[in-house]
Amino acid sequence: MAMLITLQGPDVGRRYPLSSDLTVLGRLNESDICLSGQAVSRQHARLRCDEGKYLIEDLGSSNGTYLNGKRLTANLPTELNDRDSVQIGPYVFSLRLPTPSADPPMIVRERVDMATLSGSLGPDPAARLQAVLEISRNLGRALDLDPLLDRLLEQLLRLFANADRALVILCEAEKLVLRAQRGRGGQDSSMLPYSRTVVRRALDEGVGIWSEDVQEDERFLASQTLTTLGLRSVLCVPMINPEGMRLGVLQVERFRKSQGFRKDDLQLLTAIAPQIAIVLENVSLQAQRLKEERLQQELAMARDIQEGFLPQKLENFPDAQFEILGQLYPARQVAGDLYDYFRLPDGKLAFFIGDVSGKGIPAALFMVMTRTLIRHICREPGSPTHILVRLNDALADDNPSCMFVTMCHGTYDPISREVTLTTAGHPPPYLRKADGSVEVIKLKPGRLLGFDQSDLHLTELRFRLNAGDTMFFFTDGLIEAKRSKTKDMFGTARLQERLEKFGPDLPLSEMGDRIRQAAVDFIGGADLQDDLTLLLFRQN
Repeated sequence: MAMLITLQGPDVGRRYPLSSDLTVLGRLNESDICLSGQAVSRQHARLRCDEGKYLIEDLGSSNGTYLNGKRLTANLPTELNDRDSVQIGPYVFSLRLPTPSADPPMIVRERVDMATLSGSLGPDPAARLQAVLEISRNLGRALDLDPLLDRLLEQLLRLFANADRALVILCEAEKLVLRAQRGRGGQDSSMLPYSRTVVRRALDEGVGIWSEDVQEDERFLASQTLTTLGLRSVLCVPMINPEGMRLGVLQVERFRKSQGFRKDDLQLLTAIAPQIAIVLENVSLQAQRLKEERLQQELAMARDIQEGFLPQKLENFPDAQFEILGQLYPARQVAGDLYDYFRLPDGKLAFFIGDVSGKGIPAALFMVMTRTLIRHICREPGSPTHILVRLNDALADDNPSCMFVTMCHGTYDPISREVTLTTAGHPPPYLRKADGSVEVIKLKPGRLLGFDQSDLHLTELRFRLNAGDTMFFFTDGLIEAKRSKTKDMFGTARLQERLEKFGPDLPLSEMGDRIRQAAVDFIGGADLQDDLTLLLFRQN
């Protein structure tokens, strides 16, 4: 399968499989390849596969798409070849086309594996076979890369008695990295360079390189590194996985004159390389699995910390004649939604519900910052509209990621039972009256928070609650929950229908659970696509 590989910028080395004929790259969460950063447009570029050829097209982005350093003309598809570089904002990608499944060409043309190795062991075949078997045993027990490579080099020097140095060079993030080397007899070879000419040829052509006498080999006369190094004989074999991906090379070198490597040495190293390639991938997968486990643990801890920021019970209101409850259901481990409620210095109750753009870690961080600012801003007196204006100014003052948040904010006076509400781009709440009727609280929506410090167009609505009245606030993860096949949304009509069926004494927690379950049942039992948060308030 073809793929895009990140060469520079965030997530260096990340691979994006191109599983469909059309791939959109952009900042929108719905993009096939979602990128971050101010320099990336919402829909930045499109990659299309047409009869095996790939075309890259800029979709009229603000900062442009660059192919090999040249800015593309907007909306003009341009052919993209293997090894071309594509720049989108801080990202630089390269296209990798699938490698044919046939065995890669080798200088050793005949098939060489462990079953046919006995004729290629050269002098002292018993000792060499023992070394090969020991390598196989060590590979089977390998879990960590560094100890594996150290044992491998030790065995290679035993296997190739005339070698002075053994190296493992890996391809990491499109760079050659000398991951391990060992000199014979404990000699320090760490300061000696290696020839990138030899390594690159072995990787690019997928062939084993063998030179019995480098100094007399016309192929390497132009290599200054080999000349300066004084290398006499070399073997370099690529490690290629079954999908054709180049993982790196095994290389053994001899600096002393005479007794250079022979063709059967190349055959022997060629037989070992595929085993090493498989183990390298297994070790890499093991490391990735451990990394993912640590990430899941960290995300679980982050979720606990996030939930710790949210109030779990009403405080500082003794003998309160009202109830309030918040419920947050993340679409992922952590959420971008928030709710909060607390006592103001004038004795009123302040409450908030908000929805940050996006999902996951970035949204969660923005959520924590928003909640922290709310608590700080509310130390000073002000109406709900003034609070949201000051919150917007604080968010817009330093928001390089261009994230935003919708917010519904209100205050409640426990003496007069008066509620004051305002909304900044957030869905209006519902009011379920004591007689069972349900209606939308008609708030004029203001602008989203976090963009700039211009007019938010906020308005306030005041009304008095009667005993048994319940306000129901929610984020759009509820009404926009959709079925995967028909794309039908849960919608406000279904929400109102559910609220009308609730009894007047139904606990708020059960009311919230039933509403969420109704959304889950509607979409067919699958996970919700977006964070869902509910805030319920009842006058007793």
